[in-house]
Amino acid sequence: MTTRTRSVAVVLVAIALGQLLGCAPGPAPVPTPTPAFASEEEAFAAAEEVYRAYFDALSARARGDSEPDPQEFLTSLALESDIEAQRSLREWGLRASGEAKILSFRGTEASVGEPTAKVEGMVCIDVSEFRVVDAGGIDVTPPDRGDVVAQLVEFSGDGDNLLIAHEDSADGETC
Repeated sequence: MTTRTRSVAVVLVAIALGQLLGCAPGPAPVPTPTPAFASEEEAFAAAEEVYRAYFDALSARARGDSEPDPQEFLTSLALESDIEAQRSLREWGLRASGEAKILSFRGTEASVGEPTAKVEGMVCIDVSEFRVVDAGGIDVTPPDRGDVVAQLVEFSGDGDNLLIAHEDSADGETC
């Protein structure tokens, strides 16, 4: 092969490689994380929906139904607390009696710009017809408990799977 033929062959190979490599796709784009909710209002509505479904499951449990399971709506500390509370109630021979009702849900704070949302709300619950009774049917409900209780609830998750992460008495809050 002459030098000129070799030079032409090298140029042709270089052009072919350039075309092949030039047409190769670049690195795949990194997807932009989608916020869990478009707005605070959307996050508050989702949190209220989750809490009401959880509360319905709690009411079913109090009636002795096994489904739906309230623990399906819980995560983190809320789940651990419920597991411990159920164990303690069984140990002490206590059970729930009567009905409680959600009076209101008010969203108080939401971080919605991230893929995992944090939502907080205050729930007012009418517990005037709800009692804790022992194995003999004796009412052991704390006598100083009011007819309406306020609970602070923290939620965590994405738009499709928001769960209750923590719930505590809203001391000092009124409904």
